[in-house]
Order: sequence, then C-alpha cells, then structure tokens
Amino acid sequence: MANFDPKKVSTLDWVLIGAGGLAFIDSFLPWYTASFNIAGFVSGSQSVSAWGVGFAAWFSVLLLVASAALVLGKAADVNVALPIPTPLATLGASALALLLILLRWVTLPSNTGPGASSGAGFGLYLGLLCALAAGGASFVAFRAAGGDFRQLRRGPGSSQPPTA
Repeated sequence: MANFDPKKVSTLDWVLIGAGGLAFIDSFLPWYTASFNIAGFVSGSQSVSAWGVGFAAWFSVLLLVASAALVLGKAADVNVALPIPTPLATLGASALALLLILLRWVTLPSNTGPGASSGAGFGLYLGLLCALAAGGASFVAFRAAGGDFRQLRRGPGSSQPPTA
C-alpha cells in the first residue's frame, strides 16, 4: 500500500471503510445470547459470535470487509477488474449483508420465560448498524458517481434499453 493516498478517499468511502472495520471487530462480540437462573441458586449464560451463529452472520461480515477492502484498494491504486463500477459493487454487497443480517435476526430462536431468556445479542445490532451505514454510504456514492438504476437494465455496451 505504498501508493495509498488518504486524500483520494472521500468521506463516504471512509464511512464504508469504518463500517467494514467495525463489522470485523463486531464479529467477535455476542450475536446470540442465552441465560438462565434457577431460583437464584444456579445461573449461567452463554453467547455466540457471528462466526458461530450461522452462515448469514459470518458471510455478511465478510461482505462488509470485502467492500471496505475494495474501497481501500481503489485508494491505493490497486487495479481490480470488476464488470461493474466500484460504488455499485459495494452497494450490492452492503445490501446483501443487510438482508442476511435481518434474515439471521428473524430466524434466531428467541425465548423468554421464568428463569430463562435467549435472543439476539448486542453484536447483531451493531452489525446491523454497520450494514446500514455501509449501504447508505454506498448508495450515496453510487448516485454521486452518476449511477442510475435504470441503466442497469441495459446490456453491456448497448445504448438503448432492451425491448421485451
């Protein structure tokens, strides 16, 4: 990264880089917790990080980290050959990460009863915030770069929209 120039990194890119870095740190925090207490005599709790709570959790973290790495690579003049613009790639990855985290949250077992409780941990909520921040920054960067979702329906190299 000898060619890295922080001046090439926009505020939106810094948000994306920060979200990816924070998502990686967050992946080691509790994404799912369970605790019990039996009449005040015996109690315990257990938590699981993103790496142990399932594919949707750890893959979403990898998507956010990859988005941050892509933006860092662009700032370091690393040529990554993508068939789509970088802002669109980071937008797609962030949106997929957000969707996966929401699906993991909805599918986590959640129980609350006398002396026992289980559900999403604060790591999942922080991961959700990271995905929202990355998605928002990617969307604004995509629009600022002149991106338009109507253009995506056109085939590569075509100037006219496809006809049905």
